[in-house]
Amino acid sequence: MAPKHTAANAWWLPVELDIDSCRNINIGTLSLYFKRQQQQWLLAHERVNVSPERELFSSTAALCMPPQLTAERYIFRQSPAAFCLTPVLMDRPVVVKTLQPVHIPPGEQTTLYISSPVSVRVSLQQPEHLLQEIAIMRLSDTWFGPTTQAGELCYADKTHARYNKHELPLRPHRAITPVMIQNNARQILSLSKISIPVPYLAVYSADDGNLWTDPITLLHEGPHNLARFKTGTLSAHDASGVNLISSARAVPEKHSLIRAFTHIFTD
Repeated sequence: MAPKHTAANAWWLPVELDIDSCRNINIGTLSLYFKRQQQQWLLAHERVNVSPERELFSSTAALCMPPQLTAERYIFRQSPAAFCLTPVLMDRPVVVKTLQPVHIPPGEQTTLYISSPVSVRVSLQQPEHLLQEIAIMRLSDTWFGPTTQAGELCYADKTHARYNKHELPLRPHRAITPVMIQNNARQILSLSKISIPVPYLAVYSADDGNLWTDPITLLHEGPHNLARFKTGTLSAHDASGVNLISSARAVPEKHSLIRAFTHIFTD
């Protein structure tokens, strides 16, 4: 049975196009343009600034290829009948900076809901052909680690780090990760940025139209120990009516523990 999707902005569902028909889809800052012809598909894209008047998601069949864009051509004996856009998480961890510092006393724990932008896998259907993967937002690079020799290259982003999931806005271009933080140390845990290991997380759609990921738990034992991430399974408490859209890019380390460097707890 096919997954049930009730949200009007479920942009990850297949779209059929007649011969010589066009479709323009806007997701966040990304605009995608499609045209199907008898023996080829044309694909172009651009990123634009999101203004208050621009919807975070829109789809129209009236707009074809803008003349200022160079379309890429995919040629077939007979062009496939449909295209599909699949949200996937970024190919590197995303270091998010909280807009306000967060402090967690010893022995306490909390769950923060942190979102990160997704990429779009563009494929044709009937039969299926993966064309390319396009990031909805261009994130800057950042190094995450205690030294220039120890660490990894990540993307940088900002977040509100909300603790009330009912305050989450509907943003179809970002995926929400529930992050449970356990402070098992004797000192107050202060953090202003945190690395989300998104390559280890799957993406789900929810009935409310938001995208979600697997949850993670951050275990903090003390100032001189490496913090550890543990991946989990998305529950109905986090989001209702979820359907798996895309699997994780990578498999976590043994016992699902992922190291996180302690410098993330500095302001």
